[in-house]
Amino acid sequence: MRIRTFIALVFGGYALLEGGVAAWLDHAGVLPTVTGVYLLATLAMPVYLRMALARKWPRPLWLMPLFFSHFFLSAVFLLSVGALEGAGGVLTLFGKGQWAAEMFSPVRQSEVVGGMTVLLFGLVFLNRFRGPVVHRRTVVVPGLGRDLSGFRILQVSDVHVGMFESSGTLLSLRRRIESVPHDLLVFTGDMIDRRFPEVDRFLSFFGSLSAPDGVYCVLGNHEHWIDGPAVQKRLEENGWGVLENRSVPLRRGDRTLFLVGISDPASEREDRTGGPDPDKAFQNVRPEPGDMVVVLAHNPVLWDRLRRFPATLTLSGHTHGGQIGFPGGGWSLATLFYDFDRGMFRREEDGHLQWLLVNVGTGYFGVPVRLGVSSAVELVTLAASV
Repeated sequence: MRIRTFIALVFGGYALLEGGVAAWLDHAGVLPTVTGVYLLATLAMPVYLRMALARKWPRPLWLMPLFFSHFFLSAVFLLSVGALEGAGGVLTLFGKGQWAAEMFSPVRQSEVVGGMTVLLFGLVFLNRFRGPVVHRRTVVVPGLGRDLSGFRILQVSDVHVGMFESSGTLLSLRRRIESVPHDLLVFTGDMIDRRFPEVDRFLSFFGSLSAPDGVYCVLGNHEHWIDGPAVQKRLEENGWGVLENRSVPLRRGDRTLFLVGISDPASEREDRTGGPDPDKAFQNVRPEPGDMVVVLAHNPVLWDRLRRFPATLTLSGHTHGGQIGFPGGGWSLATLFYDFDRGMFRREEDGHLQWLLVNVGTGYFGVPVRLGVSSAVELVTLAASV
């Protein structure tokens, strides 16, 4: 992630939004004192958060969700008001200025925006409670051995067990995982959100899952923000393979699928465990013709560091697909910050094809809202080219 760009756009955009809301309040005849108090209260949140990030100040668990929720509601409000003002301007051009002034008065604007907000939140709740969808993809690998053709990998990412995930939501995800036949189950990071006790809650729902070829994972930035080594130890005690800069060979007949895990960049910043080290991760990976290499890397920015390695398929997450975007692909909020935002990407290195799959995840960051980007798990089936 281009973190400085993210912080500048989020905090700068938030300040502009709140300035716009304040201008609308003034236009609506709200007392200047009330508007001033509103601005002080709302702008205090990003100021404190920025200082807390820079100086390691304590951050109440509710502050970040409150900030992003207010950001989202302010954006919805101003976009709606802007649309209504635009409609009023068009009507004025056609000589209906008086009628437009009555129809789109501040009071009427508030009523319309309130109705649109209710509609949007209805869509959010519908998406939340229907459970994750399953994206089914087939990756055709030239030269793949017959023993590995048809191998199925179920990828789950960014569950973020924490304050936004109810027991019903997590149970729905478990049932979805169990309903999809697969050979290998992988979790690509950010299984928990803010506190170490969330590990046990996560394992209470998913710790007993199994797959014919095992359950493996890598840690994400949230695990490292909390305590990466402690989280890894707890997951390994549960019997999971945690692939931090290491690999494991999975045999199928005469062929081998090498499963490789790359540590997240946050591991170097937060707990000084070394950071991503592809050389170390691939030191025992020597694929022969017909074998396959699958890489687990929470952050898709790591794909650029895998060009010289036999990383045929990389499975990532982290971006959440922006949580808000156009259905079915295309632009999302993640597009502002990531070159690889969601979905499948492909490139050719020295005559060999490499794929990257960025999972949009099932959980939430900042605000528990998804619009146009449904929570999802990925089922990848490997296939040999004909």
